[in-house]
Amino acid sequence: TTFAAGTNTSTKSEFRIISAFGRLNYDFDQRFLLTAVFRQDAVSSLAEENRKGFFPGMSAGWNIHREAFFENSGLDKYISTLKPRLSYGVNGNVAGLGRYEVQGVYGLQTNYGGAAGFLNTALPNEDLRWEKSKTIDVGLDLGLLNNRITLLFDYFNRKTSDLLTDLTLPSYVGFNTVKTNLGTYQNTG
Repeated sequence: TTFAAGTNTSTKSEFRIISAFGRLNYDFDQRFLLTAVFRQDAVSSLAEENRKGFFPGMSAGWNIHREAFFENSGLDKYISTLKPRLSYGVNGNVAGLGRYEVQGVYGLQTNYGGAAGFLNTALPNEDLRWEKSKTIDVGLDLGLLNNRITLLFDYFNRKTSDLLTDLTLPSYVGFNTVKTNLGTYQNTG
């Protein structure tokens, strides 16, 4: 009976995130609505000078249908809800970022004498930072005939900057890729 030689491997990694967030709502007479939010995150997978990210947001709405001038106009017989809305917010992302990519990645390599050693298998990049998406949304809620018919209109524009991407390097560098913040992406609708 023969047995195949097995290999034993082990890995250990750490990841920490600390977050703080808050929200403030304001409602004046069910006519004017305001919400402000904030979130701050710090992750261990980024270098210390880029570790923290601050992500604020706000939204506002105006229930025009609750105004005296609207009710006095007689339009409330046909239009039961009329609320323009506006919001803006920033989101952060570090998904897809390895835990130690800012330090570079090391691999175990055996040399010609059979001895093991470590070598860089990916370049370090201490300049990595949060990928950020900034979104603005303008909308209108419209209810007709005692809200039997409701229509929602929205326009949004989201621009993502500092995209976390793998940049392919030329073969003469000795590394295949490096993780970097590169470019922007825009989505509207």
